[in-house]
Amino acid sequence: MLRSLFGFLAVTLLSLSSVPADAALEDYFVSSDWLAKQRAQVVVVDVRRLPFFVLGHIDGAYHVDRAEFLETRNNVKSLVPQAEALAALLSRLGVTAETPVVAYAEDDNPYAARFVWTLRYFGHQRTYVLDGGYEKWAAEERATSLFPTSAAQPSDYPLPITAQIQDTRAEADHLVSCLKNPDVLIWDTRRPQEFAGSEVRADRGGHIPGAVPLNWTQLQKEVNGIKVLKSEAEIVQLLQEHGITSDKEIIAHCQTGIRSSYATLVLLGLGYSKVKNYDGSWIEWANNPALPIVNAAGKLESAQGLVKSN
Repeated sequence: MLRSLFGFLAVTLLSLSSVPADAALEDYFVSSDWLAKQRAQVVVVDVRRLPFFVLGHIDGAYHVDRAEFLETRNNVKSLVPQAEALAALLSRLGVTAETPVVAYAEDDNPYAARFVWTLRYFGHQRTYVLDGGYEKWAAEERATSLFPTSAAQPSDYPLPITAQIQDTRAEADHLVSCLKNPDVLIWDTRRPQEFAGSEVRADRGGHIPGAVPLNWTQLQKEVNGIKVLKSEAEIVQLLQEHGITSDKEIIAHCQTGIRSSYATLVLLGLGYSKVKNYDGSWIEWANNPALPIVNAAGKLESAQGLVKSN
């Protein structure tokens, strides 16, 4: 018993020692207590489906449809929007460059993380995911409303410039160049069935060669029936067990870059300095026959369409 306890503590201390001291998950995920105390200074955004917003939302929250921060280009959906579109959205919400923004959805819905990652990618760093989402806020009997929120006083949000854009986004050509690089790890945050190719949601099923599977939901735990982020120690141990370590460049992806946004924010909150979210994700990769995959049979489909043993 004591040997097991000491072993657990040793692994935990070793895991935490690899995390930079200035890392803070709280810089990306905030609690309901934090939001309640800061409510008057924060613009709150609800990215759930509209019917859920109508049935109840955080008092004063603005509803933002997913189409307002996701864009389809070259037949690839859910890419980052153009900077002009994002600036127009934030101006409508009354957000300035200094305004803190908190986004939420359901407790297990990663779209809030995608909204936050998008803002941070374009340089708006004071933006956070509400941990536990609407479920936690409502369960704690905090202020909610059924009434539409009055329109914000529009701002003139400054158009993000190239220098403000963060290096946290990957495109397909970058992944191709990294496939055989031992210093780069591709993290597939999808369900195991998607990774294996038994659940096909694109032209092809399977995974990117060399990718490491770890479902993003493993970053959460259930507390009082509500899903919240695991502790730092729990997450670091989980990541290290899968070889997702801070010495590597980590490129996360899922089906359309939504679930992987949550994973990306977690890594950034842990102080990982080389992190990218591939927003084109599997829908782009699998639908391009020129890109290699490992199919459901465990075979490598090369760019030439040949099938070889993996």
